Amino acid sequence: MRNFILPAILIVVAVSACKEPFRKGSNGIEYKIISSGKGEHLKQNDFMQIHVTQLYQTGRRDSVLSESRTGRGPMIEMVDSFSTPPQYFGILTQLRKGDSLVMRSLTDSVYAKADFMPAFFKKGHYLVTTVKVLNIFKTRAQADSAQQAETAIYRKQDSLKKVAQIKIDDQKLKEYFSKNKIDVSKLIKAPKGTYVEIIQPGTGPLIDTSMIVKTNYTGRKLDGTVFDSNVDSTFNHKEPFNVNLTSDYSLGYGVIGGWVEGLQQLNKGAKAKFYVPSPLAYGENDPRLGQNAILIFDIEVLDILNKEQAAAELKAITARNEARQKRYLDSLKKLRMDSVARVKAKPVTKDPAK
Repeated sequence: MRNFILPAILIVVAVSACKEPFRKGSNGIEYKIISSGKGEHLKQNDFMQIHVTQLYQTGRRDSVLSESRTGRGPMIEMVDSFSTPPQYFGILTQLRKGDSLVMRSLTDSVYAKADFMPAFFKKGHYLVTTVKVLNIFKTRAQADSAQQAETAIYRKQDSLKKVAQIKIDDQKLKEYFSKNKIDVSKLIKAPKGTYVEIIQPGTGPLIDTSMIVKTNYTGRKLDGTVFDSNVDSTFNHKEPFNVNLTSDYSLGYGVIGGWVEGLQQLNKGAKAKFYVPSPLAYGENDPRLGQNAILIFDIEVLDILNKEQAAAELKAITARNEARQKRYLDSLKKLRMDSVARVKAKPVTKDPAK
């Protein structure tokens, strides 16, 4: 099975509302089945479409760790005795379409063989997983078709959510422009919502998606906090950054949507600021930046490369990195050899009493 049985994922369905006692499974698992389903039970090689929620249960309060209903939607998993751990296979094959399964394990049991337990987990508390069986499919073709339909629904909902967030961020940016006396009429608003402020015009044709762009940059949050830069040695990567706007991912790094549309407003030698709404940056939850962080980038276009130039430069960079790695490994080897030689050369002091 994939992640839903692991301690990183948990489900919440009205667990406490069901008074049915837990049954004992293997490996410290307790479970109960809330039966409202009909039809055949899950069998070997069936595919189950499920909603999964996981929570951390202390006895006083429940903390939701993950919830498929608010994420990418239901998942589809194959039930087979080869990939499904035996302690789960026997439980899952008791389920029918419409059933809910509640499993719980003490944190002591889940992390008994692990090197560490997350700091906020305490012994004697429970990790609870609830699975709701939405459907059962007999063939992979049926499962794939259902997954494609769910993916289409998710993408549509995600797209609408991003559009709504861009409107919210756009208002925040307008307030930022007003507060900082930035003339909005002099900004370029790219099609998806990134604002581009030209600081220094460049020359030649505008950048397009057939190009690889050599840049310098500094990234800031809206409050001015710098979170990344390739011109500030503090961030330990002080070299030009090649942005690959092509579909050939062997030629370099792809970038966030705000950069993609922002760079297409520039040409060689240009300097600009990008004001990027969160859906065109790092989205809802980036641990470094916080929720729905609007970002500002100072950008300098150093050069524009075609695919052949980019490939040659990437090859040269790879060769330099490999040579640097070899020198480092050779220096470690020499240090070890010198240390062994010193030990061997050290005279043995005889005990005068012998």
